[in-house]
Amino acid sequence: MFSIKSLVMCLCLLLVAGCGSSSKDKEKPDRERKITYDLLDFSDAKIPGWIDEPESGDKKANQKKFEYFIAESSQKNKRLCQRSSSARASAEIARQIAQFIKNSYAESVQGGEDEGVTEYMQEQLAQESQSFVIGARVVQKYWEKRKYREELGAEKNEILYTCFSLVKIGKSNLEKAIRNSRAKLLTSIDPEVKKKTEDALKYVEKKFEKPE
Repeated sequence: MFSIKSLVMCLCLLLVAGCGSSSKDKEKPDRERKITYDLLDFSDAKIPGWIDEPESGDKKANQKKFEYFIAESSQKNKRLCQRSSSARASAEIARQIAQFIKNSYAESVQGGEDEGVTEYMQEQLAQESQSFVIGARVVQKYWEKRKYREELGAEKNEILYTCFSLVKIGKSNLEKAIRNSRAKLLTSIDPEVKKKTEDALKYVEKKFEKPE
């Protein structure tokens, strides 16, 4: 027969095991990275850290005054690839503005989204927000020449350049772009839901966070 002491020890062990498995269950599994190409050439021997942490690509003194974004492009021609990634700077910022506004709206109304408002934000807001993005500029660039191979899982065999541009925009300019995008949204939706949407996005430009 078990003694009371033995029973207590068994219960403690079960509790510890249970807590351990619970914490493990909550851990996010690592994402599997699938490389579908051979790397033929590159602009720098090391992949720049700013691709994963954009702020690290600028001076520390500037980081409080700017927001940073990564624009990416793939093309067969290197020069066209570099130009394309730089040209996409405003489009990437506008896309993230639209996604942030959409996320803020959904969080505020908590399941009470109006279908017309959501549809507009998904289909038009990013495109229209580009005209409000002023003062963005490219501060760093990086490119790779990749040979994609079907046997590695690529869709087809081809050689492409992939180019990255680090883009920064002053926080005051970003706030203005978000504010103007919000105003554009409010003038483009059904008047019946305008007040609710306006309340949901009040001072949204002061709360910007990059969408995940």
